Amino acid sequence: MARIVSLEDVDPKLRHALGSVLRLTDSAVVLPQAHRSIESGAFKNIVIRINGVEPNISPEVFSSNWFCGVSAVKIPNDKAESILSSKTKAALMEKLKLAVPSEMVSSDVQVGPALEGDERDRDTADWVAGFDSPGCCVGVYSALQSRSPDSAQTGMSRLHRDYYLVCKAGGGVAAQIFHSRLCASLKKGSTLEECFADGGEPGAQALRRVSAAAKRNRGRILSIAADALGIFNLETIGDSSNPPGKPYRLAVSQFDVSYNGIVLDESASTAVYQYSAGCVDAKVSHGLITSSNVAEGFVAFAASDGESTIRLRNDAYNCIPFSTPRMTTNRDIITSIAKNHKESLKKKQFAHPDKEWISARFSWNAKDFGYDLEPPPLWGSHAGETFVSEWSRELGVSRASVIRMQPELVVISGTDPGKLRVAAKSVLSTR
Repeated sequence: MARIVSLEDVDPKLRHALGSVLRLTDSAVVLPQAHRSIESGAFKNIVIRINGVEPNISPEVFSSNWFCGVSAVKIPNDKAESILSSKTKAALMEKLKLAVPSEMVSSDVQVGPALEGDERDRDTADWVAGFDSPGCCVGVYSALQSRSPDSAQTGMSRLHRDYYLVCKAGGGVAAQIFHSRLCASLKKGSTLEECFADGGEPGAQALRRVSAAAKRNRGRILSIAADALGIFNLETIGDSSNPPGKPYRLAVSQFDVSYNGIVLDESASTAVYQYSAGCVDAKVSHGLITSSNVAEGFVAFAASDGESTIRLRNDAYNCIPFSTPRMTTNRDIITSIAKNHKESLKKKQFAHPDKEWISARFSWNAKDFGYDLEPPPLWGSHAGETFVSEWSRELGVSRASVIRMQPELVVISGTDPGKLRVAAKSVLSTR
């Protein structure tokens, strides 16, 4: 059986699931809040070390959301406060919603760059930046962080309010095609070294391009969001991989983290690939961010001055948890949402118990089936973050300044069209 270590007791079902897909030459470090998704079957918050020269790797080890992540850029307080206090806040939220394409709205929308590129890894065709899954979001978040007004006077530290433009999204088309090709090769008995070699399937170029696809997608979304909100002083850079004649601009982020990434450990004596299943790998990230549920937002970690990024070092191969446990399946929670809306129509009251707070901060773009339902994350589909207060020392972030980013004006992905259609029809049948 593969070597499995953890900071806390591992759930027997999770240990058995890992043991069934990992080989004797593989190993895993189970982080706090580790689990296997009851929806997708993907492993979350587990650092998996895979022998790259041995065959018969189970494709079930990997998630299809390759190199998904979060990017955040600080925005001026005066601009953010003018947006949030403005009477046009609702109009700006609507404008932002319409500005960001989403695969949850139309099957004709395909998000993200293609997996193939030219000899310099540049795109060969135009592509659309936007939401590629139900877990995406973009918008303005507020944060209270402790820092001194003068870096030389540490004793003057106090809480300061800052604002960030934050985006969570994946690599879209590139990630999906990469996953299907990798799984096909693994099923044929290929090793990871063979899969990622020049001329392999999916190949070295595909690995390079998929590792950048989600970051590029988020960079363009942040730039689009800034334009929609009137934040015209956002710092951007040119996308070096853009197709000919398409000078894409990417936002320059203070935080940019990835999860579900895979990297070769060059310090190992044999070819060992480190796969960060649902957790943030500091090796392929700039700064550190983890997620809570959608209503609580994100948690970032900075140096003690509250500004600089920290250099993570821990025994979990320099990784921290990102994903929070799913409370129920999408099918069950959407059925529950539809039931609540049916009852609210009869009683002529709001279906959501926190409707006013939700409406003031969130919007979503969903396919029109005659009745709109709040997406599952707003009904508690996922638990909140719990590891920061309990495991900061062991994970190497105990001395970091914790920045809790709370949603203020955010657009999230709508409900999956297939499930929304059934739920909307069920609610409309009661009218």
